[in-house]
Parts: sequence; C-alpha cells; structure tokens
Amino acid sequence: MRYAWLCLTGLTVATPPAVAQLSARADVSTGGRYVWHGISRAAGLVAQPSVAVGFRIHSLSLESGAVLHYELDHVSTGELSETGAGGRHLGEEDVWGRASLMVGPTRLDAGVVRYFFRGDSGTGGLGPARNTTEVYAAYSVTSSYVNPSLEAWWDVERVRGAFLRAAFDLPVLGWPFPPYAFAFVQGDLGLNVGQGPNAARPGELANFADRGITHVGLGMGAEMRALRLSGIGLATFAVGVRSQLNLDDATRFNGTGRNRDFTIWLWTGITVVVGGDARERR
Repeated sequence: MRYAWLCLTGLTVATPPAVAQLSARADVSTGGRYVWHGISRAAGLVAQPSVAVGFRIHSLSLESGAVLHYELDHVSTGELSETGAGGRHLGEEDVWGRASLMVGPTRLDAGVVRYFFRGDSGTGGLGPARNTTEVYAAYSVTSSYVNPSLEAWWDVERVRGAFLRAAFDLPVLGWPFPPYAFAFVQGDLGLNVGQGPNAARPGELANFADRGITHVGLGMGAEMRALRLSGIGLATFAVGVRSQLNLDDATRFNGTGRNRDFTIWLWTGITVVVGGDARERR
C-alpha cells in the first residue's frame, strides 16, 4: 500500500452579494501523490499552488485560473515523477477557463484546460513534447442526499480522444450546532473511450492502455468549521482517506518496472474563506 499525506490551505476573497459578483481564490496543497484522471504522475511530495478569478451574474458564472505542480523531493532514476531524475522543480502548470450555469439543483459546466509540462524527458520526466489541451463538459446535481456528477473530457491536440468520469459525494453525518461538522463519502469511476493507442495514427500519444474502466476510487472524510471571523469569513478543517483500485496498465504504473493495483493515501487540510460566500454560510 502507498500512504500519502495531503495538506490543503485555501483563501477565497469575494465581493458582497450583488446582481453581478466578482471573486478571487488562491489555494495551496501538498501531497505525497499527484493523480490525474486516475493516473499517478508523481509519487513524491508535491506542492500545488493555484489561483482563480471569477465573475457571476445571476445563475451564470465565468471563471479562469492556473495550477502549478512542484515536486519537492529529490527524484532517483526510475521513480514516478514528472520532472525526471534530479533536483526539485516545477513539473507541470495548467491554465483553465470555465463557464457554469445553475438551473435549480443542476449545474452545467463547459471549459478548457491547457497543460504545460516542464520536466526533462531525457531523465524520465514529462517534457514540452507532452503539452496538450483538453475541453470538457460536466453535469452535476446538488441534493440533500447523493450528489452525482458526470464529466466528459476530450483531448484535442496530442491524444485526440475522450475520457469519461462519474463521481458522487454523499454526506453521511452532520452536527448542526457550533462548531458545525459533517462526514462524507466520495467515489469516482473513470472510463477510457478514446485516449488509448490508435492503430490509424501510431505516432499519436496515448494516456491509457485499453478501452474500458480505468480505475475505481473511494474515500471518506470529515470537515469541521473551526473558526468564524465575524462579518469576514470562516475556516474549516478536514481529514480523510482516499483509495483507488487501478484497472488499466496506465493507472497501475508506479515507476519504471513497478505497478500497483491498489493505492491508498490519507489527507488533511484547512481552508479559509473570506467575503460574500462566507457571510452567506451562517
């Protein structure tokens, strides 16, 4: 088994509720494993700072942001890494944009993500030749019980195929008195329908080895609202465990000559929210 710790801090700043609302967000996370679409890209300590800005008018939101992936451990030859063997540095940066529409309890999303890889392919990392772009659409429902979502991702540049992800978020226990707390269960399932090898274009990159289910993930956690800054915002503390059953050779890959059918990691985090969204959650 692979155990990894994740620490998460977040800061959101938003204007007071209005017909049109601007918002900005900054987050920093660190973890022992970086997983993307069920694929483990780095198994060492990774820091992931991100920023985002958004504009909302009525039920329509427009957002944009960027995420950096820094590998903080010294990487040896053959280890799972985006940077490749050697020193500590930036392995990946992602720039994204998204439009969201709320229709009652239903949320519809459409967006684009541009991936830039900064590793050294000569030492086992992911270099600029792997740069690519994905567009995606998502459908999710918010309810008092199970909150399901379905995502469809299309690589439009290097892999040129589709990947589907179904997920759920299930609150299982709530404490309605200060300090407010709740427990939840989360799960997801990935399905490759076009990001595998293409016999018609043998020179094209592939994310997965075969068509079909790529992974099944399951986790549980608890969150407590630990601090309220009157009229300004709030802070929450969260802990949990996450596991993943790897069913595709790409999701099993854990470094040169090493595969892993099952992965489990622990995480903990703290989030600080400041502004209009926090003031509404009283």
